[in-house]
Amino acid sequence: YKYCPECGKKLIDRQAGDDGAVPFCDDCQRYWFDTFASCVIVMVVNELHEVAMLHQSYISDEHETFVAGFMTPGETAEQATTREVKEELGLDVDCLDYVGTHWFARREQLMHAFIGHVKRADFNLSSEVDGASWVALDDAPARMFPDRPGNTQHILYRHYKSKV
Repeated sequence: YKYCPECGKKLIDRQAGDDGAVPFCDDCQRYWFDTFASCVIVMVVNELHEVAMLHQSYISDEHETFVAGFMTPGETAEQATTREVKEELGLDVDCLDYVGTHWFARREQLMHAFIGHVKRADFNLSSEVDGASWVALDDAPARMFPDRPGNTQHILYRHYKSKV
């Protein structure tokens, strides 16, 4: 931050304990720490160990994704995850396994990663999903974005694969 989001005054650097110099508003008497989006990503699996793979052309025409989305204020990561699965696929999550947080540097987002267990059913897709299919577990990696740092898909996949 260069200017106070509350009053618009130019911020000054002020020591904030162990955090060092942090932008501070003299008028509002408030520190303005860096902010970033908190998001969820969930590998949706069914009782047959199939993975829900989504085609979203606004993300990629070449690779498929997992359910993901932004958390809204007041919402927990678990609530956001079950909401996103319901919104994008029309499925109810029976159980969530938390797989940790992962930094997505390209978009400066903190991804809260989950495995979402559902019962196999037909999808009821949202308008932001162009298509989805149930994919055999061993076939999923070939449809994902390449395995490289920052790609939480492969972290989720390896975590789930190690448990089944």
